Amino acid sequence: MLQRKPKKNKTMPVLQFGDFQFDIALSRLTHAHAQVSLDPRQIALLTYFLQNPQRIINRDELQTHIWQGVIVTDNAINKLIANLRKALRDDAKEPKYVQTVPKLGYRFVCDVTPIEVERAKPNNQSQQTVNSPQFSSVWVVGTTVLIICTFIFWLIQSSSSDPSFGDTNTLTRFHGLKHTPVFIENENNFLFINDTHRNKTVWLSDSNTALPQQINQSGRFIDDLISHYNGKLLYKGYEQECGWFITNFNIKSSQIGKHVEQFTLCGNLAVHSSKFNERNETLYVLAHPKKQEHLNQLYHAQLGQPLALLSVDLGENWRIVAMDLSQLDNRVLFTAHSLDGKSGAFSYDPTLNEVKKLTEFETLVEHIVWDHNAQGVVFITQAPNSRLMHLDLQSNNTQLLANVNERLCCNIVRHPNLIDYVFTSSDINTDIKWLSANYSLDNSSVIDREPVFANTKEGHYFLSNRSGSSQIYYQAPNKHARLVTELAKNVRVDSMALSNDDTFLLLRDKHRLWLVSTKDEVSINNTFIDGYAYAEHWLSNTLFSVTVKQHKVKHVFIFNTQMQKIAQLQDDFTQILTDPLDPATYYFVGSEGKLYRASPEQIFSPTTAQQLSAIGDLPEFSRLLIEDRILYVVSRYGDTLSTYKIGDTLQFLSKQPINVYLGFDVKNGQVIYSGKTHYRSEVYRTVAY
Repeated sequence: MLQRKPKKNKTMPVLQFGDFQFDIALSRLTHAHAQVSLDPRQIALLTYFLQNPQRIINRDELQTHIWQGVIVTDNAINKLIANLRKALRDDAKEPKYVQTVPKLGYRFVCDVTPIEVERAKPNNQSQQTVNSPQFSSVWVVGTTVLIICTFIFWLIQSSSSDPSFGDTNTLTRFHGLKHTPVFIENENNFLFINDTHRNKTVWLSDSNTALPQQINQSGRFIDDLISHYNGKLLYKGYEQECGWFITNFNIKSSQIGKHVEQFTLCGNLAVHSSKFNERNETLYVLAHPKKQEHLNQLYHAQLGQPLALLSVDLGENWRIVAMDLSQLDNRVLFTAHSLDGKSGAFSYDPTLNEVKKLTEFETLVEHIVWDHNAQGVVFITQAPNSRLMHLDLQSNNTQLLANVNERLCCNIVRHPNLIDYVFTSSDINTDIKWLSANYSLDNSSVIDREPVFANTKEGHYFLSNRSGSSQIYYQAPNKHARLVTELAKNVRVDSMALSNDDTFLLLRDKHRLWLVSTKDEVSINNTFIDGYAYAEHWLSNTLFSVTVKQHKVKHVFIFNTQMQKIAQLQDDFTQILTDPLDPATYYFVGSEGKLYRASPEQIFSPTTAQQLSAIGDLPEFSRLLIEDRILYVVSRYGDTLSTYKIGDTLQFLSKQPINVYLGFDVKNGQVIYSGKTHYRSEVYRTVAY
């Protein structure tokens, strides 16, 4: 019996480009008859390119068609393009398929040709065989078993496999520092604060798009958002005094309630952060008494109760800098920094009063939180290449969750979908600048700061994060900057000063001083400061002063180059200034805001303000310098530079706008400073699949 020829099916939509074939109906890419693996986003991108060959496609168009209008970072687009190129074995420098058009977008440059692919229908004999009663029953049973087994296998795989991360949604696109995002109970929406340094406003996000809306705060001053539970919003703010307060929040009207209930007050504490445990309705506060600035401690309170101290001991070497609460139990997670520049994650059980060290990092990590099941932690790596990472505490394996080409900072929140995370960035780029034109400056694309003129030669020293951590550089006029010495990667430096003979650089952070030789690259001494150090000045080739705040009082200590404390001023004074062109005269800054004239010998005697002659009252300032009897005053917010002639009194000379953000110096009347060139802070969300 002759068999019929198979009937031709409709031709299938297959596109040929280069050595590849793409079956649109099946979303299948093949190369030399072998299937090429693509994820759904790559398939969508390839399909759109094939539908629009030889046309420039910009990033906004890709967001619209590939991400359905959700705003994502440039990094997400770059990564998707790179992954597709890798699948196509393409070269970005000599593209065969995907070409980058600078400042415009991308173009698919390969010719695309539709081809016909026929598929045969089963013949009559096959159909009769399948339709026979005996075979049909066997086929049904076999198919049913196969479906059940497939479903069980899929269930096991889906429950045991970890989600994949890569895409990131940008949830804000406007000016201001974003912080303390808090999810609305039983919702995917969350609230966050936007701080413009002039006011703080509350915004509502849907956690999907970059279209948040501002909330009516009903006149409330809200400093931090803490939690939303039982339909109530808990926040830290001010209602006549510092404290935590509860109010209603109506998501439909986007308005915070006018009635406020006091939860507890700050009292005599300087508050660092606070979290709320909804399981036992307890507020946990990381704070310290105002007289002990550098020792954060843990306090707790329930509604209507004062804050009470909890006894937590991490050891003498550790200082607590951040905390998080497990959503599954009562455990507190501490981020701590050691005196030698490392970071640790510690678990604290307040019920058992037990502390357990979970892991340690060789660099400084600012903020560590529990993951969704409290079996691992999520943290941000050190800038400038800061990334959101996950660490499994059982296997010690790490996983990249997000990378957005910005400095991530300070806030990580678990998403209610039990997979994703919401986090914030705080990305600042500062450059070294001249107040008036001078030689060309070698700036990087990250933070260049704290410029100081060399005293015995032309050029300047400065700090930069261009190598990934704080390092010291020197630039001669019209030359490229060179690395002076290699600091440990866990060293963080706030400020820098150069000795009069250019032999030593004095580096400072809040609790430590480093003395770095400019001649010997391996000579670095350091000492711990008990208190907050915030100002330093060289007095001679071998002596320098440091202002330290202890117990609410500012003290001025005198050190030598062996890092020995050899003298201390009376508490009438907060800084010592010197004039490099008049070394026989010192200037003391009084605690009441006056400038005094003194002699070098008076740093070693118990001199009081009454024993010195006051030159004049100082305006509000952030930094002061003196050169050739001219006082240079940077305003409190760094936006103006004023000059005064120092005589028997202070004689005002000039005032001009400036953008001093991280340091300035003066030499021969020439002003060099570090100013902001870029600032961005946004809210992001991971997108797992």
